[in-house]
Amino acid sequence: MPSADEILQKMRALQERREAAAGPLVEILAKRSMLLEQLAALDEPYGKAYVDAEAAGWTAVELADLGADEPVKRPRKRSRSAGKRIGGQASEAADAGGSPAGGIPAQDSSSTAADVSSAASV
Repeated sequence: MPSADEILQKMRALQERREAAAGPLVEILAKRSMLLEQLAALDEPYGKAYVDAEAAGWTAVELADLGADEPVKRPRKRSRSAGKRIGGQASEAADAGGSPAGGIPAQDSSSTAADVSSAASV
């Protein structure tokens, strides 16, 4: 039966071989991580450049033929139908047909505040 010292020596030798085998992997992992970070930093400008090329008349097929893959993340576009923000909240007047009172229909310019009030009380 092996002594405690012999068992420890075998264990240390095994551990050294394992560490030596992991060394190149650790170096490659560090390089890979750095490259992935660089690639991620290019996602947004690539997406913008791709959308700009499409806006200039290039089709997705033409861009693919050039080797430009469709971007994973396209730049966000603002919706033109989104209401204007008033005091940090979206204006419901824009969504309710332009009337600030919501359910009251928009009045022509000859209406007065009294007309609107009486219409609201009906």
